[in-house]
Amino acid sequence: MTDKSKYLDAKGKRVILGLFKEFARPDVKFKPVYTIQEWHDVFMDCRDPSEYSAAMMLLGDWEHWLEVRNHPMIKQHVDKWHKELEIKLRSEAIAQMRSHAKQQGGTAAAKWLAEKGYEQDKKTVGRPRKEIEPEAPHTKRIAGDMARLGIVVGGKV
Repeated sequence: MTDKSKYLDAKGKRVILGLFKEFARPDVKFKPVYTIQEWHDVFMDCRDPSEYSAAMMLLGDWEHWLEVRNHPMIKQHVDKWHKELEIKLRSEAIAQMRSHAKQQGGTAAAKWLAEKGYEQDKKTVGRPRKEIEPEAPHTKRIAGDMARLGIVVGGKV
């Protein structure tokens, strides 16, 4: 369990940028606890795209995590980490599939690898959808009603 009090200032308020050595200010008494690189390493080691594991490991408090991660100076880093984590998890999955493909009964895994099932651009499965021309809602009904009432639009009944 993380000691949450070490992430609070003297008044008991949550520290945001002051947590990081990169943003430390000499006029503030709070001593930074982390570097951005340390947060990156923990985030990647947790392998949790939901961020919850990293939040609990680093701060022990989801609300505090949201305040820190959504700060403009931090958000840009966390957003980049998400992309890196996605690639890392995909790479690990491919390694697992390669290992499985070598084992007896690994035909499906081998096929998945051969067909590049790991690529981002996924084709939709199933029957192709019929292209439907967009039409304003109720257009046919309104035109029929107007014709029955004898309303002339543009010189035509």
